[in-house]
Amino acid sequence: MLRHHLSSYSQTLQRLGQFVLAQPQRVLYLTITELARESSTSEASVTRLCRGVGCRGYSEFKMALALETQQEQANQPEPLATHAFTTLIEESVAALRDTGALVDQSALQQSAARLGAARQCQIYGVAASAIIGDYLSYRLLRMGMSAQQFSDMHRAAMNAASLGPNDVVIAVSSSGSTKDLLHAVKLAKGRGAHIIVLSNTSRSPLATQADQLLVAAKPEGPLTAGSFHSKISAMLVIELLIQQLLEHHPERATAISSSAKATLPWLI
Repeated sequence: MLRHHLSSYSQTLQRLGQFVLAQPQRVLYLTITELARESSTSEASVTRLCRGVGCRGYSEFKMALALETQQEQANQPEPLATHAFTTLIEESVAALRDTGALVDQSALQQSAARLGAARQCQIYGVAASAIIGDYLSYRLLRMGMSAQQFSDMHRAAMNAASLGPNDVVIAVSSSGSTKDLLHAVKLAKGRGAHIIVLSNTSRSPLATQADQLLVAAKPEGPLTAGSFHSKISAMLVIELLIQQLLEHHPERATAISSSAKATLPWLI
């Protein structure tokens, strides 16, 4: 549909449409902010293009684009099972290496310092990002640091309303564009809480709220939410953060030992 109507659009929308048609796979992993910047247009232009092809917004447009791209790929010859096996392993290793190159060590150090001094730590994340939030909560608990994890953003918003300047919120979102998460984070920031964002996207509405932004490789597309590559990348960032916490607070190693001993009675 986009290709069919392209000639009837304004010059700006034509340039934007040509960008999408030339690089559909790349567009799937761009936020609306990134697409506007990469195509030298604006977020308003992106929204107009989406509505011009019958979509209510950018998320719906990306889903339609993903389904069309998937259909085109389905018509291609099936790769050999051994090739798919090798590709998954190679892409996973590449995701970890890319994350190592992307991660901001200064942001990690600052995040660790704020966490170590915080009155309390709250973790917000929905859907697949909640899994990463739960993993972070577990790693902090092993160090003797209690952190509440919220996957229900109504409760997160209520929690955010009770925070103050000595509290830390870690917001986990691969896209950085989840509306209800963004609402809770804005509430927390308005209360003076320190915001750490863990994302697979460096430019997003959520990133603008961050005091520290921790970026992992491999952003997700509409049909790849919760993908293995993006999640292991985020988990690597968590491990690097834990490492920094231990360097700032070596006494936490004792807490790790104590928490391990606490579970011994349940091990065979």
